[in-house]
Amino acid sequence: MTIEEIRNEIDLLDSRIISLIAERQAIAGRMAHEKYLAGLPVRDEGRREALLDRVFNEAVEQNIDPVMVRRIFEILMDMSEERQHECIGEGNLP
Repeated sequence: MTIEEIRNEIDLLDSRIISLIAERQAIAGRMAHEKYLAGLPVRDEGRREALLDRVFNEAVEQNIDPVMVRRIFEILMDMSEERQHECIGEGNLP
């Protein structure tokens, strides 16, 4: 396989990742609505830590850098929280 072919594979995978992030953001919008109706805050520290622990462990099992995977998911969760704040009219509040 050539470098160009491998790069094309990576490009396709990157596009899929972006689509999945967009899907995650859409779900975050739905979550915002449900949290708002239930009177719950956007940030759920227990859920956040449980998710970070889970992805860390899954990364270890997949033999990829768990610290980097955790950082990626911290960013994804920050994006989701920002989206939820936007959906309930709070802008970028922490």
